[in-house]
Amino acid sequence: MTAVIAVLHAEDVALEFVSVLRDHADQDVLVVVGQARTGVTLPAGLSLRERLELLGPLVEPGGNTAELPVPAEVAALIGEAPAPGEIWTHSPADHRIRRARFGWIVSRAVSPFPSSSSSLSLPAVTCSVGDNPFLQTIPATATAITGAEAEAKIDFINRRAGELLRSRVADRLVTTDRVPAVERFFTASAAQANRLYALISSLGDDAAVADDPWEFGRSAYEAARLDATAAWTTRWCSPQDGPIVEVGACQGELTRRLAGKGYRVQATEPNAGFRARLAERAEPGVEVLPDSLEDLAGDGERQAAAYLLVEMLYYDQDLTLLDRLPTDLVLVALETGQLNERVWPWLREQSTWRVAERVELAPPTLESVCDGLAYLRKRGSRGLVLARAGWRR
Repeated sequence: MTAVIAVLHAEDVALEFVSVLRDHADQDVLVVVGQARTGVTLPAGLSLRERLELLGPLVEPGGNTAELPVPAEVAALIGEAPAPGEIWTHSPADHRIRRARFGWIVSRAVSPFPSSSSSLSLPAVTCSVGDNPFLQTIPATATAITGAEAEAKIDFINRRAGELLRSRVADRLVTTDRVPAVERFFTASAAQANRLYALISSLGDDAAVADDPWEFGRSAYEAARLDATAAWTTRWCSPQDGPIVEVGACQGELTRRLAGKGYRVQATEPNAGFRARLAERAEPGVEVLPDSLEDLAGDGERQAAAYLLVEMLYYDQDLTLLDRLPTDLVLVALETGQLNERVWPWLREQSTWRVAERVELAPPTLESVCDGLAYLRKRGSRGLVLARAGWRR
């Protein structure tokens, strides 16, 4: 069977998959280059340097914006191998989001998946751990390269991809840590790849490709944070005070807690995927809306006892929008770094709101995710109660 290495950029083979070429030195290896939408066969029997050199013409230092191939296209390229077997690709949790997306696309191309229009039904893919300073993926294998292999990596990058050593595009920049001396890999099923990709896509629409990507419904840390947030809300307004608006409700784990305490909740979620799940699982007394913070501030029609902005001010929203919310009480919860960098400087420069309370809702912790496939630092959550100037309880 033919081993296949599916990468976004041609130089990625030299950066992350040299040990794979070593382990398949006596076999042809098909390299699928997503950016170029093409495949190159690296014949058995050639030296590492000779094999890498065949990829040199496909290195495009400036290319990082072209539309990525869809799973059916990748499946067709992989299918050009005489008998495709092992599949190697990028981690769907790579911090370089286009590589992460390509790894996710490859997993959908080669494994059975409900929404895949074309699948080769091959075994789970093996992923390079790749680059992610926030998520530690547990490797199934870790292979040190030799000095000669390191020299082949260095030579290829210097001659064929030297422009990437000074690239202004962060994802393309070749830094020392992106030329690893130990290449690490893990195996992921299509479902695991889907969850990892959703997790790394947290600030984009693709976060909804998996159900509950942040594991709000199954994480002990998240359950404690949400319980504390719901209890905090009850200290500042009661169900008798009127409806509350939860901005960015995601799939409704906090919404469910608040509805269970008797609140009428107007839960807003602009992401269509999350909103559909939110509506499907909504408790009585919950109204589901598509509004963003910008929408709510723009029309000013949803008068409420309080607005809840819980773990959602990570999208560079204009904080002056809070001034136009039709309420006298806003509860903001964020991790400490974001509060210090964004919220506190804004608060010091304005006079519309006063801080009525600050509270720690959850301390930072380390937690495993994706059934133990990786772990990360949950950054904790701190709450600020903002009361409009002149408001009194």
